[in-house]
Amino acid sequence: MPSSKTAKSASNKPAEEQNTRMSMLTSKEASQGTQLHVPPAINAETLGADISQNVVEKISALMDKKFEELSATLNNIAAKVEANIERITEAEHRISAAEDSMSAVTPRLAELEAKVRILTEKCSDMEGRSRRDNILIYNLKEETEGRQPVAFFEHWLPTLLNLETKRGIIKIDRAHRSLGPPRPDRPRAVIIKLHNSGDKSRILTTARKQAPLTYEGLTVFIRQDITAPVKEMRRAFNGVCERLIKRDVRFSMRYPATLTFTHGGKTRSFRSPKDALAFLDELD
Repeated sequence: MPSSKTAKSASNKPAEEQNTRMSMLTSKEASQGTQLHVPPAINAETLGADISQNVVEKISALMDKKFEELSATLNNIAAKVEANIERITEAEHRISAAEDSMSAVTPRLAELEAKVRILTEKCSDMEGRSRRDNILIYNLKEETEGRQPVAFFEHWLPTLLNLETKRGIIKIDRAHRSLGPPRPDRPRAVIIKLHNSGDKSRILTTARKQAPLTYEGLTVFIRQDITAPVKEMRRAFNGVCERLIKRDVRFSMRYPATLTFTHGGKTRSFRSPKDALAFLDELD
């Protein structure tokens, strides 16, 4: 009969084998489970290529957008430049046409200017000749002459200047005040048209000799009636006249503006103030 120890070991042997088998199975399953959860190995070259491809695509898209904007801007600039070129070309054609027209007009303009200058001088001369028998009386009270100025001045002039005349009058064609409204503080000038040219010279000469002339408490002045251009021409000789007065040289102004005086027994005449000043400088 087998012993109890032997029987016990025989009964425990299948249990140990079963435990061993279960332990091996658990280790295998655990090994398989661990293998399922481990991620695959990462390839560095593939990852770098993907990143590079992504960056290149983004940069390309950005550059394409920028190039499209730049192209649109350049097209706009090109259109404006083209329009400016057309405008400049048109302007050049117009300027060229204007220059051609001016080249033809310039001689004609010079001719017309010469004619206008001649006509202006003739008109000034005619106006001066129409006034050569006129005298002006300044600072005579308004309404002194009354309603018949011609009759009043025919007697007034010889009386004021103590001139000897036939029948005691100086014949006058017209007499009137200058244009403009009367002013109490400044009487208008009286314009008198004499019938005889010789009477004008006598009146002006006597008025210079008897200056100052007074009437009703006011100093009156009698002057020759000349045009504005002639006044300007004569005014240009003021400096020369002042120097002649200092030298005690008698002079006269011939119409329209010719300065005349005697020096060294010779009569000198000057139409230009510069020439007269140069002559006086030589004397100094």
